[in-house]
Amino acid sequence: MAKGKSKRPKIDHKILCVDDEEIILRALQRLFNYVGYQTVLTTHSGEVALSILENNLDIAVIIADEKMGVDNISGNEFLKRSMELCPDAVRIQLTAFSDPEILQGAVNEAKVYSHIRKPWDNKELVKTVQAGLRAKLLKEAKHQRSLQLAKAARHYKKENGDLKEDISRLEKTNEQLQKAMTQTANQVNDGFMNTLLFVMQYAAPDLWLHSRRVGKWCFLVAKELDDSNRYPTELLRMAGVFHDIGKLNLPKELREIPLEQLTEDQKQQLSGHVVDGLWLIRRLPEEVRKALRAPIREHHERYDGTGPYQRFQDQINTWAQIIAIASDYDNLRFANSHGGPRGQQETIEKMKEDLYSVNDRVGKYDGKPAGYFEIFEKLTQEVSDQDLERQSVEELDSIDDVQVGQVLAEDLYTVKDTFFRARGHTVEALDIEKMKLYEEEKNDVRHIWIEAKESN
Repeated sequence: MAKGKSKRPKIDHKILCVDDEEIILRALQRLFNYVGYQTVLTTHSGEVALSILENNLDIAVIIADEKMGVDNISGNEFLKRSMELCPDAVRIQLTAFSDPEILQGAVNEAKVYSHIRKPWDNKELVKTVQAGLRAKLLKEAKHQRSLQLAKAARHYKKENGDLKEDISRLEKTNEQLQKAMTQTANQVNDGFMNTLLFVMQYAAPDLWLHSRRVGKWCFLVAKELDDSNRYPTELLRMAGVFHDIGKLNLPKELREIPLEQLTEDQKQQLSGHVVDGLWLIRRLPEEVRKALRAPIREHHERYDGTGPYQRFQDQINTWAQIIAIASDYDNLRFANSHGGPRGQQETIEKMKEDLYSVNDRVGKYDGKPAGYFEIFEKLTQEVSDQDLERQSVEELDSIDDVQVGQVLAEDLYTVKDTFFRARGHTVEALDIEKMKLYEEEKNDVRHIWIEAKESN
């Protein structure tokens, strides 16, 4: 028996099982682990299952019960929504009923590969999964072949008038979509983005400064690339600003620990900021959120495939590649946790050590001529820290630090929510006297942000 188990092949395809009965989930997990499947994920909730899919886009098989009442999402509805995240997964539905209308609806709407009646036969279920995987792999092979044939066809038909018309129409549609996305991004800039930036400024000034600088670098790179369809400046700036927004959920002490001193548990906790960041942007307009998800999710991917999702070279989202360069540069320059502070040239030289080498197949960044890194290096020689507004505002510790002539960077309120002075006001001697009176009345003025003077 032990020998038979040792010879059983390991199967790397991931399976997700969803059922509101714990005994069913345990039975499915035991069965597929026994057969050789290395990763069998389980949950009793459709909503939780969707979250699992968001973080496991390579799930190959989804097995779900038709009747799930835990969170009022039916098996049909869950499988239908799962298509948005894992369109090529094999979907199998467990059912204790045989209503042809319900079953046919699942096939039509959720692309269900097969229905299995409860109680199931283990051999039948395993064979069904294997058949579905074979069909999936065959479909993918055919799709790749179709792509190759389509590419060849386009090569030989490039003079064809109908093809030119189709290309022109697609380009026009894409341009319209990009313009709409850019317009929407501009509309939310002054609202959602500035609100989150203000929260970051209050809760995590170090993270606020880093995010704002990375956003500015992304904006400048997009301008340099001069392709509004592929690199809309405002959207790319938003992606840069929001790339680390999930770190708001991390304690300051964890963010400041040098990378080489992090324990495995701390590394795991730190890596969770990507998922938290994706959750925080859910209230953005749909087209903006879709544009930002991949850059935020993949900004820790590196050109040599060493990121958490192990994306390699051009598999990585292009915006994420830009954010990675800008974020690493800013961390290496200014963050103690990354060995900072450093000078501009010292930072660039350190990053050049990690340029991708085609011969050695190693390196974090694309090093080809006119690539993102070369463009970024050129910008660092032209843009000063003052241009990036690295220290444009600062928070004073107390009223004792307030001086005549300082300019308020934010509106001032007392602890009892009494408005005192507006943003942009230049502090006068009378203002300081009134602040001290408020303090004597136990109604202090708090959170005093001023515009910082540029150092010479």
